[in-house]
Amino acid sequence: MKQFEFRLQKVMETTRTRQELKKRELAKALAVLTQNELLLEGMIERLEEQIEQFDSRRFASSMKASEMLNFSNYTERLLTEIQQQKKMIEEFAERVRQHREKLLEITKDKKILERLKEKKYEEYRKKLRSIEQKFMDELGARAYQSGKEESQ
Repeated sequence: MKQFEFRLQKVMETTRTRQELKKRELAKALAVLTQNELLLEGMIERLEEQIEQFDSRRFASSMKASEMLNFSNYTERLLTEIQQQKKMIEEFAERVRQHREKLLEITKDKKILERLKEKKYEEYRKKLRSIEQKFMDELGARAYQSGKEESQ
């Protein structure tokens, strides 16, 4: 009997390759998301520092209107940047979610193919055992027959 050959082996290998590629894409997307979250944290820290600085200067001495306007403009700009960064993070998080879903789908496909291969291999082994058993039965029958003929 010929050696076991899974006819969907190429499909399985392609699926494995797609899975590895998707894992790398997910890792990149997660890295971008993490980097942008850290950037947002930095922006929020700068805003908090700006507010603290404004409060301390406001209570310590009288501020000029131009200084208040500069603080206000800078604070508004930071708030706008923070909102934009939050939107970007939402977009990156959505991309990560999509990569995860696709990876999960590919992983399911791969597992289905692996189970199918295992099933086909088990069928192959069962058929091989059946052929071996028939061969052994035939050998036993021939040995019995030749022993019976010699004794007569």
